[in-house]
Amino acid sequence: MDIYLFLIIVHLIGTVLGAGGATFIEIFLTKALRDGHVDPIESDFLKTTFTVVRAGLILALLSGFGFLLYYQLNGQAFKLYNPLLWAKLTIVIIIAVNALLLQAHKISLYWGSAFSFVSWYGALIIGVFLTNAKSYSYFEVMLYYVIY
Repeated sequence: MDIYLFLIIVHLIGTVLGAGGATFIEIFLTKALRDGHVDPIESDFLKTTFTVVRAGLILALLSGFGFLLYYQLNGQAFKLYNPLLWAKLTIVIIIAVNALLLQAHKISLYWGSAFSFVSWYGALIIGVFLTNAKSYSYFEVMLYYVIY
């Protein structure tokens, strides 16, 4: 297996864990807040799911930096100028900052989980567009991200 295929597999696993975990956080949090508080069992489910999302973020970040390095070292530096790539990197930074704010209790769980959910799916969709050579400007992508 070559390094590029390895990066793709790790990146996909990270994205699946991140987007899937963010989905389950939304489901668990919605269920937990129906009665106005999070009981210990619900809290345990949320903690486990947050761990899965963090693992996904770490895998996505490491493989993402691996792609950047791979492109630079293999004569594909032109890919680094793709506005979709920069939009995806911006959204991944938002995911990471949001995770740090949640960890430090500087943002509510309600809003933090919503940002996480929207951001993971935004990054996933942009990743699909990157592989299918769709052409959008950075501004267009970020405008769609903010609106939707």
